Amino acid sequence: MQKNKILSKLNIDMKDYNNELEKILENKLFSYSVKNLLLSMLYKIENAYKDYETAKVEALSKKDYIENILRIIREKALKIFLVKSGTPEAEELEKGNVKYKIDRKNGEITCFQNEFVILTALLKLDETEKEIKVPYDYIQKPITELVNNGEVDSTLEVIRDFNGWSWDIVTSEILDIEHNFMYQTLLLLNGKSHIHTRKQEKITELIEKMAIQKYLDNKENAEYIEQFEKVRKSKEERLKLFDNKKEFLDRITTEKKEYTKQIEKIDKILNNNDLLKKEYYDRNERLPNKKKIFSVSYLVGILDKERAELLEKIEECNRIILPKEFVDQKDKLEKEVGFLKSISYGIKREDIILLSTEFLNAVEKIIYNITEENKNNLIEWIYKIRYYRYIPVNEKEFVKDIKELDEQFKKIIEILIEKAQELKIWDGLSDNKEFNYLVLKEIFNTKIIYLQNINLQFRVENKQLVVEYYDDTVIDNVIKISINNVRVKKKVKLFA
Repeated sequence: MQKNKILSKLNIDMKDYNNELEKILENKLFSYSVKNLLLSMLYKIENAYKDYETAKVEALSKKDYIENILRIIREKALKIFLVKSGTPEAEELEKGNVKYKIDRKNGEITCFQNEFVILTALLKLDETEKEIKVPYDYIQKPITELVNNGEVDSTLEVIRDFNGWSWDIVTSEILDIEHNFMYQTLLLLNGKSHIHTRKQEKITELIEKMAIQKYLDNKENAEYIEQFEKVRKSKEERLKLFDNKKEFLDRITTEKKEYTKQIEKIDKILNNNDLLKKEYYDRNERLPNKKKIFSVSYLVGILDKERAELLEKIEECNRIILPKEFVDQKDKLEKEVGFLKSISYGIKREDIILLSTEFLNAVEKIIYNITEENKNNLIEWIYKIRYYRYIPVNEKEFVKDIKELDEQFKKIIEILIEKAQELKIWDGLSDNKEFNYLVLKEIFNTKIIYLQNINLQFRVENKQLVVEYYDDTVIDNVIKISINNVRVKKKVKLFA
């Protein structure tokens, strides 16, 4: 009875995803309000999804998206508590300037009664450490944070910015604008399935650099900052050793001896229960609570791993003294030191401009290679460039507002316009390239979700050409052009 009341209140059809959620909720001790909110959240997702995946292009299928949310509710969310303004629980959240809190260990969520907030909490509850292929260990934490935050913001977008009839980007609700910008750049270029690869090496390296700079700028990462500066210094010192081969070989010999001593110490501990217990207590005394070792058997695994790493270091020492390996290692170290020296604290505007520039350079090459056989890719890139222009770079600006990118965007849009006409994706307006650009560049500024719905109407007014842009039959924008000797139809449905 209660199930029917919830559904009838929301006026939701009994679709498969509702049935599946209801089955999950039958086994949960959630309150009526929580169940109602989860159903309302799912309804908003379903209602907005078509617009979201059309405007964005690089999105999961609705089926995969919803199944993932249902999995989190089923497997991860054990308890959900809703709070109301004015209550002690609400005051606690407000003091921390947050709208929710999660306890991953116990599968608990405490949040305000809002579809966007509960979806955010569910996604954060599901966050895990990711193993992403990186060239240097110190990139792992910053890039994992970037991907985690980027995935959450990208997933939230469906109900944050889309409501079933319009596209309105709520920058104030983006959890991390800088991470979102970097993540969306990678996503548009590589696609969801390749987000963790090094497909575009230069762009990937720029993003890794920016991720580290952002991570270093957070004072809460004090331990990482200290370790990073030690690595930066030690790598520079090691590179200097390569210029003095004798000193370098002496250093390698010393390192090998030290690694061998450490292995011998580990072997003694592993072969003596008393020493093993002592090591267990000694380590736990030095570690903070969240990093304490659970058991002696767990310590054995840690020691085995440390031993294997030391053996690998000895093997690396043996390799590096070979002539060819010596040169190769020096080249690699020079590259890494150059990378480390380029890293400052915090993301600068020039970093954003450089990443956007490299992205547009890569896109230009992709567009040039589109042919009749894969012309649907051109339609995708028309949508993608429009979407990219609307990615926020701060709370007040989008990528399209960066003046330094104007010329590059103009070039990309001109190529897209010419290609679209060449491949007969849309009707050619005229033989005048300047006129075509002035009229059609507005396609990349419009918030009309389905570009195929666009109709253009032309009329002359006070010796100027007035262009009206319609979303089917609803007017969306009007511009005026002063240009001579151009003949055009009075009405054009843009896409063929």
